[in-house]
Amino acid sequence: MNKLIIAIVACMLALMALLFAAIALLGGGGELAPSERAADEIPADLLPLYRAAAQTCDGMEWTLLAAVHKTETSFGRGAAVSSAGAQGPMQFMPETFAAYGVDGDGNGLVETNDLEDAVFSAAKYLCANGAGDPARLRSALWHYNHDPAYVDQVATLAASYGVVQMSSGVAFAQTSSGSIVNNPNISLTELARHDVASGVIDQRVLQVLEILSQRYHVSVSVLKSGHSPYVSGTASFSNHYFGRAVDIYAVNGANVSSVNLHAKQLSLLLSQFPDQLRPSEVGSPFHDILFPGAFADAAHRDHVHIGFD
Repeated sequence: MNKLIIAIVACMLALMALLFAAIALLGGGGELAPSERAADEIPADLLPLYRAAAQTCDGMEWTLLAAVHKTETSFGRGAAVSSAGAQGPMQFMPETFAAYGVDGDGNGLVETNDLEDAVFSAAKYLCANGAGDPARLRSALWHYNHDPAYVDQVATLAASYGVVQMSSGVAFAQTSSGSIVNNPNISLTELARHDVASGVIDQRVLQVLEILSQRYHVSVSVLKSGHSPYVSGTASFSNHYFGRAVDIYAVNGANVSSVNLHAKQLSLLLSQFPDQLRPSEVGSPFHDILFPGAFADAAHRDHVHIGFD
């Protein structure tokens, strides 16, 4: 009897270890690490400042503040005045800073030309306009600067500055259909839900969805049913036909597009998966994602395609 109890306990501990390993795959707290581009462009001493300021707004990534700072003054640290009258490292109009200015360095003063004050104030202003909500990010940037081209530029830059670090050598248990259909961070169409429940979807696809759901809310448009048997414009069978692919049309509640910051982060994250779960196909709207298997074309301008050969 004692041997049976010991065996049961050992099995339970092993299952718990697998669960924690899978969750740990996304890194401590899911905080974004600097990408290669960020390491090349952003002065290292500014990263703690961006992180600290972003933590004052639930849901805001530090990369957004870095992108605004880069776009406004190329990481300027002191006095600066634009032709429109915007001031300081983060280029606030005086009336806006008067309303949203913050004492970022705790010296008792609130100054538009002080770097810490300016970055913390930018976090407050962006947050007040919805920057912590992926669906409102573009609106928040538009309030910062009423120029659609500016919004596109900053959102794209922010997406390129951060990556989610992955741990290597992680083992994975089988993913059950129930863990997918009942996952609050995975939205499925009726056809996709039926595919999962019917057991016709490759385990690698299910495991990738489960891991992504630890950080993102993903909305799935199609798995197998409802997709053409063929790759668009060809006579080759699609991985969808074999249940080896998934299309994600929204990430964190925002539709996938070339300026969806979180969709780009998700696409980049896929390149860091361990060998047994690294997709052979990642289609997206992001032409600057260049890892093996990644591609962008007109057929994928509104979703992220993840497929396995």
